Amino acid sequence: MKTVIAIIMTNVHGGGTPRHAYEMAAEWSRQGVQVLFVYANDRLIKVFFYEDGNAYETIRFFDYDGKRLVQLLKEYHVELIHVEHLLDAESYMLSIHKELQVPLVVTLHDYYFVCPFIQLTNENDIYCEEKGDKSCNECLARRGFYSATLEKQVKDIKKWREHWLSFLQEASLIIVPSKDMEQRIKKYFPLSSIQMRENPELISAESSDIHVGLIGGLSKAKGAEVIKEVLSMASQKKSPVHFTLFGTLSDVQLTTDEKGYITILGPYKEQEVYSMISSHQINYFWFPGVCPETYSYTLSIPIRLRIPCLSSDIGAIASRIQSHRWGETYPWNAQADKILDKLLDFNYQKFYNPDFVIENTSFGSFESFYAGVPFKEVNEVLQTSLSFPSPYTELPEILYREEFNELWKGAGLAEKRKLLGHVDKNWLKMVWRKKGATYFLRKIRDKALK
Repeated sequence: MKTVIAIIMTNVHGGGTPRHAYEMAAEWSRQGVQVLFVYANDRLIKVFFYEDGNAYETIRFFDYDGKRLVQLLKEYHVELIHVEHLLDAESYMLSIHKELQVPLVVTLHDYYFVCPFIQLTNENDIYCEEKGDKSCNECLARRGFYSATLEKQVKDIKKWREHWLSFLQEASLIIVPSKDMEQRIKKYFPLSSIQMRENPELISAESSDIHVGLIGGLSKAKGAEVIKEVLSMASQKKSPVHFTLFGTLSDVQLTTDEKGYITILGPYKEQEVYSMISSHQINYFWFPGVCPETYSYTLSIPIRLRIPCLSSDIGAIASRIQSHRWGETYPWNAQADKILDKLLDFNYQKFYNPDFVIENTSFGSFESFYAGVPFKEVNEVLQTSLSFPSPYTELPEILYREEFNELWKGAGLAEKRKLLGHVDKNWLKMVWRKKGATYFLRKIRDKALK
């Protein structure tokens, strides 16, 4: 009988976490493991059944207390729970491994268990500097945070961390994807079960100006305000530099002069961005973030193209660049004039060397990845007779936004009409006012409202 595991992720809709989860599910199933990838949108559960590298079946059902999910996982004789994220998880998600009496493995992709605001940033989306419990509690008081998992307002950071520490103490293995994150996490959760494993990576003419690349969806925390300040300084000094952003810039408004120093190309598909970058004369990439990232797949893109990188000296991007000799770093809180000087003086040519390569291009074997985890032995014959009612036949009175959008994707016209009777009316009115009737009616025939 083949090994069966369940990968669990809740309410994460973008970034590297879902990517890692999907890649892991595909890889373990290629190695002969049966994988159930459980993806929760609030109360709506979506389960992908993986074999031979692909999801061969998908089911959806509502679950308010975890009984259906536990029943399903028992029916398939799941031997291990691997949690990828528990953002706003229903409380029962934290005890599924105990219900099944199987080992627990957890991958930490960000700082959610340490800080409910996830990125270790303050209300200005800048690194908070981790000044201690008093500062954290003051931040919580100013910003306010309601935990769907705890079903209450979080006011005491110590109690928040104690809650997640008790969960992590039940894990046989806790994985973090960078040395920088390992050092930070262990300050709060000094557990011997924590291991650092970088996420596996599964894929030039000269000009008179320095041509600097930027990449990703760049918000304030990822350096949007720093970029604006540097663009302003470059404009004032008529500096010989131009920036090309393969992605988007949010949270700031650029002046006409600032726009003259940057080309923003918009969202990209990863399979296409390599050729896009190659068609531009990029000398090096700049990562201006002001919060400690935990890994960053976007850094991997220029590295695969052997393009040197310059970054602020905070988080996993900096530690990866430093440890692998892919470029240089500068103080994360440096002023714009100092950053511009560094951008102009960065000797990127010296980093073209044989070490400039990503080596961890595989998850490795399933057995070595989970070595030491005490798998539950299952000898029963696999049963697959369990089924649940269609979620369209038992809709809650009011659907949350992500539940609505998930069900909308697979709905026919009759089901869409039914869904509209259970949507949050205030949200629906907001979409109508913001997007207009034409947009709304087109989406009736499309996949989702935004």
